[in-house]
Amino acid sequence: MLLIMIGFTILILLALLKAVIGSTVIDRFIAVNAITSKVSMIILLLAFYTDQYGFIDAAFVFMLCGFIGGLWIIKVLTSSVWEFKMPKLKELQDDREDVS
Repeated sequence: MLLIMIGFTILILLALLKAVIGSTVIDRFIAVNAITSKVSMIILLLAFYTDQYGFIDAAFVFMLCGFIGGLWIIKVLTSSVWEFKMPKLKELQDDREDVS
């Protein structure tokens, strides 16, 4: 069990190195997601090893926060892509705002 946790820690350090020296923003984003998933696995292994299953809830919350944070980062980095590209949908949105 200890060797598995040490292995995950080494993988986290390698992913952190990739996040620091990554050539593009997407490389850094993927590295941060990898770190989040590996930390969650360490928390789950710790819960199994110590028989304190309250850690499972903490691991789920950590994974959910990592997922939501990743979506937010993608939205910030690609804000122009999220605009409406179809004119008919834009008209429907404008009509709905006029009614309000």
